[in-house]
Amino acid sequence: MALVFFISLAVVITFLALLELLYSGLVLKPERLRSALRKQGIRGPVPSLLLGNISEIRKSQSTTVKASTNEPPLFHNCAATLFPFFEQWRKQYGPVFVFSLGNTQILYVSQADVVREITTCTSLEFGKPSYQQRELGPLLGQGILTSNGKVWAHQRKILAPELYTDKVKGMMSLIAESTTVLLSSWKSRIEKEGGVAEIKIDEGMRSFSGDVISRACFGSNYSKGAEIFSRLRALQEAMSKKSLSIGIPGMRYLPTKKNREARALEKDVRNLILEIVKERKETAHEKDLLQMVLESAENSNLGQDAMDRFIVDNCKNIYLAGYETAAVSATWCLMLLAANKEWQDRVRAEVLEVCGSGCIPDADMLRKMKLVSQLLVFHYRSFKEHLKDISKKTLLPCS
Repeated sequence: MALVFFISLAVVITFLALLELLYSGLVLKPERLRSALRKQGIRGPVPSLLLGNISEIRKSQSTTVKASTNEPPLFHNCAATLFPFFEQWRKQYGPVFVFSLGNTQILYVSQADVVREITTCTSLEFGKPSYQQRELGPLLGQGILTSNGKVWAHQRKILAPELYTDKVKGMMSLIAESTTVLLSSWKSRIEKEGGVAEIKIDEGMRSFSGDVISRACFGSNYSKGAEIFSRLRALQEAMSKKSLSIGIPGMRYLPTKKNREARALEKDVRNLILEIVKERKETAHEKDLLQMVLESAENSNLGQDAMDRFIVDNCKNIYLAGYETAAVSATWCLMLLAANKEWQDRVRAEVLEVCGSGCIPDADMLRKMKLVSQLLVFHYRSFKEHLKDISKKTLLPCS
């Protein structure tokens, strides 16, 4: 009887300890954070247990979708269309407020001076949110986009020199090759459709951007790099489908269809990258991004598993950091040219004058193109202005 009593007592104590742990993590810690912010005058929508404000976000998004029509918008307030809940909360709680995704408390800041101070902070202690590594591990891993402190500084020291202006100039031939492939595909489609074709260029520009990164990162193995890019793109889409479940305790461990798909794609990407790494070790060295990452990993004191993770995560981060931003920026520039035929004709005339007919431009030729330089300056300014509302906002995890 005494043994049964002690076993029962141990079970009860364990159960109570588990309840206390859950109560502390799900209720006390979030409320402690929100209470500290309330004392500073920062409020926000009241979260529910487990889900936080996810239900309100979904309701707001569904209402916006139903209200939209097929007619062109009268204004281009992208932030209000994509994030209607932010606009609603900003009007209700002011330019700084706190909201919850599951158990994760997030501080929303849209005061330009505060955002400027945050973005210029150079302290290694400021760092990136820890939930990125936890919730977006299959996509971002522990690469430069999610790492902090000395780990981030070490990774930046390796990668940054490969992206300096002189290095990028050396990539002109890679960019030209990828551009030729893209233009050939568009010309082929136009010919098939009788001389006139409607082409949605956003996917083409993403493929072009990914192809350039594949060639720059994997050199002669760029065809396999393109396959990695395709899987990473699929992984990114799979992770975006579960973005609103970020912060809900335990959701990433459940064997749901989305989680299984993400894990399978993560495994495929890892195997493909390590396969290229194995081939690279057995053949002659190439001076590309992969080689720099590989040499750094080999010169460190990392074990084999940690070395593999370092290589895989940073290869994924290079892709994700580069291809989307370059593709969107190039698409915006082409849109401006399409909307301003006079500038389009002037720029085309200058390119033909500098390069001649059928000649592929190099870095020296680009320096001679004054109108193209003016166009790029205007492009970046207008792009920045177009995204002004979004660029003046930032989201910070509360800790």
